[in-house]
Amino acid sequence: MMVELDVRSREAYDMAKEWFDEVVFTRKLILESSPDWDSLKEELKVLRETYDTVALLIVTKKPSLIREVKNRNLKALLYVQGGNMRVNRFALEAGVDALISPWFGRMDAGFDQVLAKLATKNDVAIGFSLEPLLRANPYEKVQILRFMIKCWQLVEKYRVPRFLTSSAENKWQVRAPKDLMSLGIALGMEIPQAKASLSFFPEKILRRRY
Repeated sequence: MMVELDVRSREAYDMAKEWFDEVVFTRKLILESSPDWDSLKEELKVLRETYDTVALLIVTKKPSLIREVKNRNLKALLYVQGGNMRVNRFALEAGVDALISPWFGRMDAGFDQVLAKLATKNDVAIGFSLEPLLRANPYEKVQILRFMIKCWQLVEKYRVPRFLTSSAENKWQVRAPKDLMSLGIALGMEIPQAKASLSFFPEKILRRRY
């Protein structure tokens, strides 16, 4: 079974469903302070009625908000957008379902041996997202790939859960399983490891739902 764990629009979801057995619709939640919980719960309820599985992607510079969202039991998979080192660490400590692109917007991988051990201990998956590469210029792509390779080396060494994803914001960013596997292979994954990053590990995350 092939699984796409992170698409962020209706059109991206519909396109991904043509290629994947399971697709997770992700609601991006940009937080500077506590959200309106009643409104958010109602929105998630509607999304769950529309899509098979729903995830929340927390985008914040305030680590405490991650814990606050997690403690609300919102009946959605919980992802955190990486980039801020304090947020990266707190997401792993809090035991969210996934940390997406810990290198995002950084000049390094945003992930080291200490964080890799934390991810393994707390069973937090690292999401290797294609979307930032699609928006980057040639120089930025080289840098991002270097950071992704470094992150993959740590993920492999410490046996961190992981997955490959398009993180598509629109249908043009959606990629078929073979294309995402090619990304994994470019990062240094063997073919079985790339396949497991679209099947075995995502299936384990799906089994946690709600």
